[in-house]
Amino acid sequence: MTSRRWILVAGAVVLVAVLGLLWWLFGPRPSAPPEELAGVEAVETGEPVAFTLYFPGPRGLLEAEERELAVADAPRGRARSLVLALLEGPRTRGLYRPFPEEVGLLDVYLAADGVVYVDLGGEEVANPPTSGSLEEMARVYSLVETLTYNLPEVRRVGLLWNGVQRETLSGHLDTSRPLGPKDDLLSPAARRARAG
Repeated sequence: MTSRRWILVAGAVVLVAVLGLLWWLFGPRPSAPPEELAGVEAVETGEPVAFTLYFPGPRGLLEAEERELAVADAPRGRARSLVLALLEGPRTRGLYRPFPEEVGLLDVYLAADGVVYVDLGGEEVANPPTSGSLEEMARVYSLVETLTYNLPEVRRVGLLWNGVQRETLSGHLDTSRPLGPKDDLLSPAARRARAG
């Protein structure tokens, strides 16, 4: 091959590389993030839908409370509505709010592998509230059971606190990985209602 052909080949390679770089830098970008990576947007509510929420009961077990919520059709919007209803607290006497009132929902992410990530916290709560082991289990699994039972797209729940996935919320339960349902934390009445 002559030196002139080498120069032409090298010039063509450089030209293709420059055009590729320009396309990468200035080419069209997607207008919105994909569903599995996008955060919570404003949710349009629809017709009320019946859901079963799981709240901590007096013996540290989770009790079922039926609730109708006006929710969006998208699974992420439904997940958001369910978490907000849990944080609002129960309407049934004798059941408890899983987290203190100052804890808010920052974001919800639904991944393609069936994991929903729930980001809790807020300006007033830099760290998760302290609790004993039973209370921590009831708090966490209130979210896990509610989301996995009501949303067929969700198999596990990952917890974040102010954007960070922590080893644990209160020192007793491993929250460094997404968690699946744990039906033995349901009260006998809640288990019977599920079976029926």
